[in-house]
Amino acid sequence: MSTIKREKITDLTKLVKGGDKLPAWLVLWAEKKLGLHALNVAHDHIEADWEAGSTDNFFKLACKHLSLNYDLSGLENIPKEGPCVIVSNHPHGMSDGLMFGDVAMKVRSDIRIVVNEFLQCVRGMVPYEIMVDVYGGEAAKRANMAGMREILRWLKGGHCILVFPSGSAATYSHRDRRVIDDPWQANIASLIRKTGATVVPMHISGRTGIFFQLLSIINKGIRANFLAREILRDGRMRHTIRLGKAITPATIAMTENDQALSDFLRLSSMLQRYPQTPTASAAPPRQMEPIEQSAPTDELLAEINALPADALYAETANGLKVYAVEAPQIPKLMREIGIQREHTFRAVGEGSGNACDLDCYDETYTHLIMWDSKANRLAGAYRMGRTDKILDSAGAKGIYNSQFFRFSKKILQVMRRGLEMGRAFICKDYQRHPASLDTLWMGIGHYLARHPEYRYLYGTVSISGEYTPASRALMLSYLKAHCMNEELTGEVKALYPPEGIELLSEDARLVPTALAELRLLTGLVADLEPDNKSIPVLLRQYLRLGGKMLSFGVDNDFGGTLDCLVLVDMAQAPQRILDRYCGKDYARPN
Repeated sequence: MSTIKREKITDLTKLVKGGDKLPAWLVLWAEKKLGLHALNVAHDHIEADWEAGSTDNFFKLACKHLSLNYDLSGLENIPKEGPCVIVSNHPHGMSDGLMFGDVAMKVRSDIRIVVNEFLQCVRGMVPYEIMVDVYGGEAAKRANMAGMREILRWLKGGHCILVFPSGSAATYSHRDRRVIDDPWQANIASLIRKTGATVVPMHISGRTGIFFQLLSIINKGIRANFLAREILRDGRMRHTIRLGKAITPATIAMTENDQALSDFLRLSSMLQRYPQTPTASAAPPRQMEPIEQSAPTDELLAEINALPADALYAETANGLKVYAVEAPQIPKLMREIGIQREHTFRAVGEGSGNACDLDCYDETYTHLIMWDSKANRLAGAYRMGRTDKILDSAGAKGIYNSQFFRFSKKILQVMRRGLEMGRAFICKDYQRHPASLDTLWMGIGHYLARHPEYRYLYGTVSISGEYTPASRALMLSYLKAHCMNEELTGEVKALYPPEGIELLSEDARLVPTALAELRLLTGLVADLEPDNKSIPVLLRQYLRLGGKMLSFGVDNDFGGTLDCLVLVDMAQAPQRILDRYCGKDYARPN
């Protein structure tokens, strides 16, 4: 170990009673065991570097001399100016603060880090510190008014604050059977609201050692004495630090209260630890047949022109028309539906892998076709199963989703009054047209208006492998927290339930409060996705209609798609949506 030439930042002889009478060798031995010697040596080297003319900041030099190495991503998400709060989990202890400061100083020099009493002894951090307990209750806030005012002043001046909202290093949770952050307190959320600051969530990988965790279990109050010891351990590994997309004041305003905002920030931080590569990218490649060529346009058009007048259910001024037809009426158009399905689904990491995506159910289901009468081409389609007819002719096995779910007699009685919806697609050239999906749903609505015997819509909504594991897990947790049909959920059993897709338990617990409304979910998913896509459009549509989830499964033959079985009760759908799709004369079914 190096000789310390300057005043120690932590001197054991001053920390224990009668320490000045202890032999030097014993003090040195104890300081080494506690990690204090390494801390003193590093700080001595930092001050030596400055005396030699180094212009590197304290955090950069501290990471250098303590061997704190990390891989960093998302640095571009820190705004270069304006009020900003960077929030992070707290897996280690002092090492987190040093790496935190080093990361932020790569973008901004106007930082202040909210620190606890332990770090007050580190002289190099003094210019960057704000000493305040923002993690306690009302008494703590009153005792630290000066520090609170300093944070407010710093943010209102357009500067940057770094904070660990848990206030202490992560500890073992018996409930979760893993090391997790202590609760994030809502006080920092209050400061964020008051100042209109942008927030950047950050995540640091790792955890403290077993010895530290045992101390935390035995006596949490004494573990601070061993935080410096953890720095030695942290210097022997390489950490991963990831910064998420900036959270704007507009998003912050959507949260219901300070606790909801605190939970949202914690969830945003913790989501950075999940794999960021789309699930489909990690799956082994599947054998794909070349997709068939489409039939000549005049042959397809001939089938459209041969349809009876009452097959037309909706049309728009832009030339899109929606027909409801049976497969025998349109043999060539059925092949075209299968071809365009395969093109569309393969583009999002799904697809049957066949040259044409048709199955035995297509022969018995009604097909809702969206036809572009100006370009004379197929624009999209939906498949509808008239469940009463299917059950009478083929029983439950005639329902497409019986391949993936088992239905009780009770749910089958409900479904008898329903249309099984599925295999929906919109051709690539029409996906950017807002009217496309809307037009298809007008066709569905008018079909329901002409067939009042049907009260329900049900089917699976796919969450493809083109989404990252974080997004898929987040959407699944949200649906389970907010969108379950409590009465009928137990009546459906998935044959292939999702495994390894859900959020970790401590993250899933945050979802009910953190994501109290759909807009927060859609924004968070977009932030997690490399291409900024949000939740599937069809899922959003079903939720707008008041759809409730019955079960979840995985279709491994369709690219590992996560299938969400949803049920919409048209008797409970919002009136404005019924007016739009079914017409103002539509009578809610009983």
